[in-house]
Amino acid sequence: MNRLWIMENTRQLVERINALFVEGNMESFMDYLAEDVIWEMFTSSSGHTVLHGKKEVSEMDGSDMPEHTGFEFGTIVVDGETASVQGKSTGKLKDGTDYHGHFCDVYHFRNNKIAKIESYVIDSRKP
Repeated sequence: MNRLWIMENTRQLVERINALFVEGNMESFMDYLAEDVIWEMFTSSSGHTVLHGKKEVSEMDGSDMPEHTGFEFGTIVVDGETASVQGKSTGKLKDGTDYHGHFCDVYHFRNNKIAKIESYVIDSRKP
């Protein structure tokens, strides 16, 4: 298979998936996850969390997450069926204070589905 086609296809998948996440369209976002997806999150505010499978991801408690008011995506790097995206987000915390975060998400695809996500997040909240 042509490597350039894989990179363009993977880049398009990443862009589509991130757009769904920004829109808050979690139902459609879930369609891109493999049944046995693993999502590892490393955050400066809450440490290390691992979710196993679509069921756990769909039941994810986002109560400590800010209400996002903006996303800015930067560099997307694609290597075969792996892609990373870095960016910034802003929002409001439940107490009304401003939130500023930086992230890098690494996606590992299998058959055009996300098999694994590694999310690294540095945010303005104090641990």
